[in-house]
Amino acid sequence: MNAAFDSELLQDFLVEAGELVQRLGEQLVELESTPGDAELLNAVFRAFHTVKGGAGFLAAEPMVLLCHHAEDLLNEARNGNVMLGAAQMDALLEALDLLNAMMAALDADAPLAMPPAALLQRLLPAAADPAPAQPEPSPAVAAADPAAGIDDREFEALLDTLYGSSAPGVAAAAVPATAGRGPTDTIDDDEFEALLDTLHGKGGQPAVVAAPAVPAPAAARPSASPAHHAAPAEATVRVDTARLDALVNRAGELVLVRNRLLTLAGQNGEVALVAAASELDRVADELQRAALGMRMQPVGRLFQRFPRIVRDLARQLGKDVELVLEGEGTELDRGLVEALADPLIHLLRNALDHGVEMPEQRERSGKPRKGRVCLSASQRGERIVISVSDDGAGMDPQILRRKALEKGVIDELQAARLSETECYELIFRPGFSTAATVSDISGRGVGMDVVKTRVAELGGSLQVRSKRGHGSELELAVPLTLAILRVLMVRVGERMFAMPLSNIEEVFELVGGQDRMLDGRLVASHRGRALPLANLAGWSGAATAAGRHVVVLHIGHLRLGCLAHEVLGREDVIIKPLGPLFEGVPGIAGATVTGDGRLALVMDLAGLADAHGQLLPALQRIG
Repeated sequence: MNAAFDSELLQDFLVEAGELVQRLGEQLVELESTPGDAELLNAVFRAFHTVKGGAGFLAAEPMVLLCHHAEDLLNEARNGNVMLGAAQMDALLEALDLLNAMMAALDADAPLAMPPAALLQRLLPAAADPAPAQPEPSPAVAAADPAAGIDDREFEALLDTLYGSSAPGVAAAAVPATAGRGPTDTIDDDEFEALLDTLHGKGGQPAVVAAPAVPAPAAARPSASPAHHAAPAEATVRVDTARLDALVNRAGELVLVRNRLLTLAGQNGEVALVAAASELDRVADELQRAALGMRMQPVGRLFQRFPRIVRDLARQLGKDVELVLEGEGTELDRGLVEALADPLIHLLRNALDHGVEMPEQRERSGKPRKGRVCLSASQRGERIVISVSDDGAGMDPQILRRKALEKGVIDELQAARLSETECYELIFRPGFSTAATVSDISGRGVGMDVVKTRVAELGGSLQVRSKRGHGSELELAVPLTLAILRVLMVRVGERMFAMPLSNIEEVFELVGGQDRMLDGRLVASHRGRALPLANLAGWSGAATAAGRHVVVLHIGHLRLGCLAHEVLGREDVIIKPLGPLFEGVPGIAGATVTGDGRLALVMDLAGLADAHGQLLPALQRIG
């Protein structure tokens, strides 16, 4: 087998096995709560067995040995011989961690070490508690039952015999070989399918536990289901992500051309040109949606990793916590899957560590001993909303205000003006909480500034709600996709700017007396609150006074209004980099071409505020 073929097989194995292993974390945690779920137990067993088969084909013996011990334990549980307790689940989860490490080593072309003997010992069925005895049917009843078949161990040994790939410690002779066939000979697909039908009682005389030998496949072939011989065509194809990204980029380019043609058609007014441009608009829109749809993944792939994290942290803290997942079918851009992993881990850790109370404290408060953390996802228009809520102690705004004063995060004048919601948002300030003070407050704080920064970089927003004694909820909202950006075009002086629409709440125009100076800053009275105003003209260097159109933005937890001279409307754009000369310029993400052919700078709204959530000085100058 040549090296290129080896590499291709290895990558296929890593992708397929990686999906199984990723689901295993969630499945094992669920199995710990419902050890009697036969369907779930079978799914976990099949996952280990499938990975073992692929690893055996690649001659990855340490991985084969580890999976074989795990499936041995699971098989005994399936047969009702042992009960999976906390010790066994710890061992299986540790085996899963080691399996992940082995797959990473295979990907890096590094040698695999054999699994620790102590772990293999913990995976032995003998280390588990025996299951309660169950009444067994008499041999006569078993022989008369047309649905009876050979037991799982014999069936697995038969598969190993047929493929000639028995795992270490498995005797190929556990099941007699098919008549006329050696234990290492192979059979063709039709014979194997017919044999499976025979084993499951679908054709010929069904095999029973007491059968001395497996019936010959040829005898079962005439009665095998014809469905096996008319397999459906392949419904999916695996595409390299680089090719997919190239397709999305080309679709984005087409969107820019579409915008230009629509503008020209509107200016020209020729009926035929307008009709053609409208048709192109429809086709480009459909192509864009199709290309973006290829990038979408269920958020469940992101959520799968969290039950294990919550389970381990809850045990470490001595808390009893149930993680509830909702909206796992909600789809989001694949680029967001990994980008959101760390922020969500922060939110879950804070919910467990500082939100959910200890079991004894919950009992004294009249709550169930088991706490509840809910991780949910939904789509609202062009945004994906993910929330982490708990039924814990909630946050006390007065304590948050006092702690912020003690830490010097705000002064007394600012503290007096803070609303309850603004008190909750103090948890996003850097340095608000430290290890010495976190246990003194019932809210959050550790690492939340990191979460806010990361979410803002993705063009998202973060909101917090809480009620003392009833828990807290942090809601994270991000754009539906990062590939093609939907923006609001504004004019500041002679310059054009594109603002990501996902950060925009509303647009209004200032009227006389609505704006005034407060603490050296220009603010507008809007919807009963003081809205800080940012001067885009001063920030961009435009030689003109500030505009009177206000675009209300939500950047992380910061809410402000940007002053512009004209609001032009919405467009779909693709961002082009400006090159190394402009790298690191705060507030600028790139450039795009507008419908009338002009260059517009795409704003990086997260870059408009510093690490402390304050506007850049240039934005604060009004004049």
